[in-house]
Amino acid sequence: MTLKEIAKEAGVSISTVSRVLNQPNSKAASPKVQERIWAIVRRSGYVPNPVARELKAANPQQSVMQSIYGLIACPPGEVRDDPFFTRIIASIEQEAFHQNFSLKYTYSMLEFQDAADLSRSPGYETESLIIVGRFQPSILPGLQKRFRNIVYVGLNNLEIDCDQVLCDGYFAMRDAVRYFYERGHRSIGFIGAEQEGRYWGYLEGLRLCGLPMRPECLVQVDTLSMDGGLQGMKELMERGSGLTAVICANDMTAVGALRACKELGIRVPEELSLIGINDIPNVRYVQPKLSSIHVPLDEMGKLAVRVLADRISGGHTLPIKVSLPYHIVERASCADRSEQL
Repeated sequence: MTLKEIAKEAGVSISTVSRVLNQPNSKAASPKVQERIWAIVRRSGYVPNPVARELKAANPQQSVMQSIYGLIACPPGEVRDDPFFTRIIASIEQEAFHQNFSLKYTYSMLEFQDAADLSRSPGYETESLIIVGRFQPSILPGLQKRFRNIVYVGLNNLEIDCDQVLCDGYFAMRDAVRYFYERGHRSIGFIGAEQEGRYWGYLEGLRLCGLPMRPECLVQVDTLSMDGGLQGMKELMERGSGLTAVICANDMTAVGALRACKELGIRVPEELSLIGINDIPNVRYVQPKLSSIHVPLDEMGKLAVRVLADRISGGHTLPIKVSLPYHIVERASCADRSEQL
């Protein structure tokens, strides 16, 4: 398939197709148009590199593009609703395209009872896997029987025998506690999932600041979503724990928590400060605008593909771990209480 044919099928100009394919994560077209173009590319197996196209034409039995499996380690609803996943997956897909890989198969972890189910799914010939999200290390041995090359990308620094591209949520949560502590907060709550890096980072932050761990200040939610944040914040407030700040394990949870505050008549940030993590666009379109810990989602997706490509080409054989930086973006949802101490 040519650029002209893609443009015709997508109903756009050739130049628009070219910009979308060659300027990943740009504003070359609306998100809807970009997704339409990428869907055609995925289906057709379009090869961008002129040399690769020539090789494919010379040997039509051999596909130049290698396929990558994408496995989303979270409930399907979170994938659909949370830009954390859509941004990383889009970045993976675009970088894969430029590396002459094709992300043809993307599944939720919950679609499979165990790793053996993957062998009965489309794309069984694929040897490479990128895992995105909250990953349970216990299933890795089964996945390694199926896939030769595996890269995990996410916020949890895991003790696993495969490549990882991270923005470490443990340290981000630890620093979020310190951020509030330095601004006079002494009663800091947490809404998130238990037994993962962000939970343990919150506890470590309390310890480093000399604050007690109070069970009534923590709520574990089933999903890191707006509904989870809504219910989690209501539960925290019902406990009457006297919180002045709450840290949420992601931004969608924080958006839901903010909604709960409005329903309960709690003023943010005058009565309660609120912060999330990921810095997705949604946090800039609520009132008040939510503070967040910025995570370089696009760079994480790109690096995951580059690490995978390096492993496939024999550039490295031992597992490597790449950790990217984060920073706190202050907006209107956090107040300084240091003068009240």
